[in-house]
Amino acid sequence: MFNQIIGNTQVKKRLQKAVNAPGHAYILVGEAGMGKFALARAFAKALQCENYTNDACSICLSCRVFESGNHPDVLYVKASKTKSIGIEDIRNQLILPMSEKPLIYPYKIFIVNQPLTLQAQNALLKTIEEPASFGVFMFLTESVQLLLPTVLSRCVNLKLNPLTEEEVAQSLGISPTDPAVKFAQGNPGNAKALLESESFTAMLGLAKNVSESIQNMDIVSVFGLYSQFEKWKDSIQTLLDILYMQYAEGFSDLKGLEAISNAKKALHQNGNFQMTIELMLLKMSGAA
Repeated sequence: MFNQIIGNTQVKKRLQKAVNAPGHAYILVGEAGMGKFALARAFAKALQCENYTNDACSICLSCRVFESGNHPDVLYVKASKTKSIGIEDIRNQLILPMSEKPLIYPYKIFIVNQPLTLQAQNALLKTIEEPASFGVFMFLTESVQLLLPTVLSRCVNLKLNPLTEEEVAQSLGISPTDPAVKFAQGNPGNAKALLESESFTAMLGLAKNVSESIQNMDIVSVFGLYSQFEKWKDSIQTLLDILYMQYAEGFSDLKGLEAISNAKKALHQNGNFQMTIELMLLKMSGAA
């Protein structure tokens, strides 16, 4: 499974190196969509693999059971009542199961992929400080600030970094020049969400149409474009970013690009919306 994960090579190497002699607790840090869960699953699958290499074989019984989602010794700790894992969740899904040996395989692995309350973190301290030899814990978080220093100090901390545009594109099987890749900021999850977003597609269409036609429009038509921008008032900074990218790809008109940049700044400073957009369009058209 490791060889199917794109990007974050150093984190993958650290985990693969640890397969034959794992630590008892790991924290994977990175924003949603960066691949924390995939890395945790790859590590868990490799640890339980019956062929004892640094990656899962996907052939042995353990690997096949893992892929079915019913591996008896890989447990996913989940919040039962709210979006955060509470003290009862930790007791029932982690502390109590750790009192028993693995059912079949070498390790009992716990993957925790939701925020933990402070009470829950305090409750698990002793378990991760004095773990049984078979226990392996994987905590996934968007920020180390969500975890207590006492938890952090007992774990190996691995930070995920943004992927390159080429890696984001490769992970989704799309072109590196796809606008969704450009706006993903190195996050495959962001790119996937944009590809599936009707709003993003609509804004992309508007930006493409404006970029390709505005310099051939008469002034009445230019002013007529304003209503289309007004529909996206709540997402105007994103729309202008898309417009800048589309315009930059098709034209070498520095005046037009400057007009878009100035509009972004003006609206960020609470400038009059209609006046700012209309002035930007006029400058892009060459009428001002």
